Amino acid sequence: MSSLATRTQAAPTPTPELRNQFASHPVPVQAGTALRRILFATLDRADQVAPDHVEVWEQFVRILEQNQNDPRSTARCAVLANLVALVVFDEPADYAATVELAAQVGQPRLARLQHRASVALETDPAMPWTTTAVRRLVRWDLAARLGRQVPAGVDEDVATTCAVIAQNLVFEDIDPERSSGDPITSVAQLHDLVDRGSIIDWRNHLGAIAASPWGPYADRLLEIGRASDRPSALAAIASSIEQCQEWCRDRERDQVAREIRHLVAVSGSSQREFASRIGTSPSRLSTYVRGTVTPSAAMLLRIQRASRMLQRQSGRTVLAPRR
Repeated sequence: MSSLATRTQAAPTPTPELRNQFASHPVPVQAGTALRRILFATLDRADQVAPDHVEVWEQFVRILEQNQNDPRSTARCAVLANLVALVVFDEPADYAATVELAAQVGQPRLARLQHRASVALETDPAMPWTTTAVRRLVRWDLAARLGRQVPAGVDEDVATTCAVIAQNLVFEDIDPERSSGDPITSVAQLHDLVDRGSIIDWRNHLGAIAASPWGPYADRLLEIGRASDRPSALAAIASSIEQCQEWCRDRERDQVAREIRHLVAVSGSSQREFASRIGTSPSRLSTYVRGTVTPSAAMLLRIQRASRMLQRQSGRTVLAPRR
């Protein structure tokens, strides 16, 4: 908790040298210009920082000072600046900038950069500043609030895109094996989680869903969402379950691909020879190894048998399948 003096003092204005240092970074013309503009649009409002946001602003400036000599930091710092702007200024242009960042770096990378920025920014384990940013990105009246104030040239549905970006950020650090907290069993608990929960709470509950997204808890949450008087809560539950299911499918595909790479490697044969052993083409086996195609259960068993046979023929110790 900051002191009263910290909360009421004016926000420090970044030095011209800090801004100039970032301006001197060599960056790709198209993306770099946009990223730098988003960073400077936040820096240039230092005199508008309210007393209760001085702490987060000071932390923001400290991080910039730590990165000012790294030409590769422009994207990271632009994403950080946008996250801070959502918390401190909450202006229509900041939401448009969030959408522009997604277009410039791609939504998956934006989620990773936002997560890294939030970890660096937060001084409280409950991550209150990141929680505030997420709440603002998904608020129900964002579209009406933005109205016609979104800058010209932004053609996307800003409110919808911001909601997707916020959900990707929340999903960035979920872990089914690390989930904790009591399961939701009532509408009142659901409302409490939505209204008063932190991003840590949301990730914990998403982890519980991701542990079994086709299981009874996911079904029970949908029932609770339907009983709620908030269509937005039901929509959030349904989309979260769907995203957890897709997240699990991606993990399963990665695990299968890693296992196939392992089996081919320990067999001691080339991919071409291994492919002939399992009755497929080298190009098809390559798709299994890369994870772009997941083999059938029968083909996976054939790959395991071929690997064991080749290991025995070469005199290698037959290794058990990895877990």
